[in-house]
Amino acid sequence: MRIQLVVRLYSGLESGLAERRWRPHGVPTVYHLIEALDRGDHDASFVFTRKDVETAWPHESHVTFAVDGLRRPVTVLAANDGLPRWCGRARGYVRELRQAWPVWRLHRAYRPDVIYFDRVNVYQAALAAHLTRTPVVWRVMGVPPPMHEVLDARGPVASITRRAYRAPFAKVICSRDGSGGEAWMARALAPTTPRVMMLNGADVEPNATLDATIEAALPQDRTKVLFVARLVENKGCMAFIDGFLRALEQDPLGLHAVIAGDGPYRAPMRAALAERGALDRVSFLGQVPHDQVVALQQRCDIYVSLNPMGNLTNANLEAMKAGACMVIPASRPECGIDTDTDELAPENAVMRIASADDAEGLSRSLLALHRDPAERRRRSEAIAALARRLVPSWKERIDREIILLEEIAAVGRRNPACAADELQQRASLNR
Repeated sequence: MRIQLVVRLYSGLESGLAERRWRPHGVPTVYHLIEALDRGDHDASFVFTRKDVETAWPHESHVTFAVDGLRRPVTVLAANDGLPRWCGRARGYVRELRQAWPVWRLHRAYRPDVIYFDRVNVYQAALAAHLTRTPVVWRVMGVPPPMHEVLDARGPVASITRRAYRAPFAKVICSRDGSGGEAWMARALAPTTPRVMMLNGADVEPNATLDATIEAALPQDRTKVLFVARLVENKGCMAFIDGFLRALEQDPLGLHAVIAGDGPYRAPMRAALAERGALDRVSFLGQVPHDQVVALQQRCDIYVSLNPMGNLTNANLEAMKAGACMVIPASRPECGIDTDTDELAPENAVMRIASADDAEGLSRSLLALHRDPAERRRRSEAIAALARRLVPSWKERIDREIILLEEIAAVGRRNPACAADELQQRASLNR
C-alpha cells in the first residue's frame, strides 16, 4: 500500500521536527500511526500542514527534510506568515489556498493508493475527494463544539464547510471520545459515506514509578484529588477549583488537590485559592511527562475530569486502565455528548455529576468518596476490569486502523469507479 498522510503540524510534533528529530508528545492518535507506517512494510509519505503562525517554526516556505528517528523524510507546508495580523480571518482562508496547490502537486508526484487527512485539513480532503480518483480517508479526532455549531450556522463559510463534510470520502474514521461523533456524522456526512467509530488505545504500566520530586509534593495523610488538563478554556479548570474549595470548607484537613497541566488558567486558579487561604491545599505540578501522569493516576485517590466536549479522552482511558476512582459529568443525549461514555463506564463504576460546571455536585462527590475508602476501592476495581476488557492497547488500536486503510487501498486499486459502492456495502455489513 502506498499511503500519503496529510496532517496538521501539531505543537506536540513541531518542536521535535524543528530540530529534525522525532520526539513526539501529545496527539498519540497521529504519532502512533506515523510510527507504525514508518517502520512497517507499506510505502508512506508524511505531509504536515502548519496552521499556527505564532510559533517558533524556523521556515517560512514549504520544506522537505530527513528526520532522525523516522526512516522516511517529511514535508512541512508553510502557513501564511506574510499576511499582517489585521487581516484577521482572511489569513486562515489564504493559508488553505496556499496549501491546496502543494498538496495537489505532492499527490500527483507520489500517486498514493489512499490519501489520509486529519480533521483540520477537511477542505484539502474534500478537494481531493472531488478532484481525484484516489480513495480519501478523513480522520476526525473528536468533534469540538464549533463542528456541532456549524451544522446550523449561517453564512458562506458555514455553507462551504458543510459541503466539505459531505464530500465523497472513501471512509470517515471518528474517535469514540465522548464528543458525540456518531450523532454528528449522521447529520454532517453524505448518507452514503462509509464511516466507523474507533475507541483510542491506552497503555498503562502497572505500578508505574513516580519521580521523587513529584512524590514529595503529595501528602500522605490526605485524600488526593487529581485533575489532569491543559489549563485553558473549556477544560473545567475554575469549576474544579470551585468544587474543591466547597468540599474543603466541609473537611479542611482531609483533602488535597493535585493539578497536572499548565496554561493561562493557572493564574486565576491560584488567585481563587489564595483568596480563600487554600494555596497549601493544592499542588500545581505544571506539565508532567506522560509516564508520570499514569503514575499519578495510580497514586491519587480520586480522579476528576470536567471536559464538556467528552470524557473518553486519552488521559481518561489511561485513568480507567489504571483503576482510578473517577468523577465525570453526566452525558448530554440531546447532542450525543458522552452517550458512548455511558456505555463504556456505567454509573456503578464511575461517579457522575450533573454537568461540567456543577461545582456543588463535585463537592458532594468528593466528600462522599473521601469519607468512604471502601467505595473508592470498589469503583476503582470495577472500572479497571471494564477497561481491561474494552480498551485496546495502542498497538491493537493502530493495527486495526491500518487494516481498514489496506482494505480501502485494495478496493481502490481494483476498480476506482466502484470503490465507494463496495466500501459502503462493507460498512453496512459491519454496522
